[in-house]
Amino acid sequence: MSDVLDRYIDPSYVYRFSQGPDVVQTPEDALRQGINCISLAHLALRDIFDYQLPSELQCSEMYLDTHTFSKVDSIEDMRRGDLVWFGVDKASIEPEEFIPVYNDGLLTNWAEFPVKHATVHTGNVDRDGNPLLLHSTHVEGTNTIWPLPKFAEYQKYRKLYGITRLVLDH
Repeated sequence: MSDVLDRYIDPSYVYRFSQGPDVVQTPEDALRQGINCISLAHLALRDIFDYQLPSELQCSEMYLDTHTFSKVDSIEDMRRGDLVWFGVDKASIEPEEFIPVYNDGLLTNWAEFPVKHATVHTGNVDRDGNPLLLHSTHVEGTNTIWPLPKFAEYQKYRKLYGITRLVLDH
């Protein structure tokens, strides 16, 4: 794994669902207050690409953002820093059908969005050639690295919804 991502594999980082990028803006914030998968993605992309994403980009906003991110067509085309998105396999709607509802700037119907989790491709593979993905998860209560097939073991992560790449020519 690359040195910039090594810092996030530390049990001192405690997973907290509510600690998004609007609250967690630095690794020090994450160590003090907790971290979720989206704030980890924000921090990792900043460290890899030296690019600060707007803190308003939470899970659904980031996944659906076609200005900041481009779609990666296949697992074989993944690169270090690509975001890999997981969610429930029997969703009532597709992500593109989701209509966000906000109240005072907060997304109120986030539970309806079928994409539930973001991971960051480390650029490495395991001995079987499976991509290794950095993420913050309630399963282990901290940040960890899993090979791609492990996500299918968990209902919340069962379906791979897509892979996106940061567009750096902003």
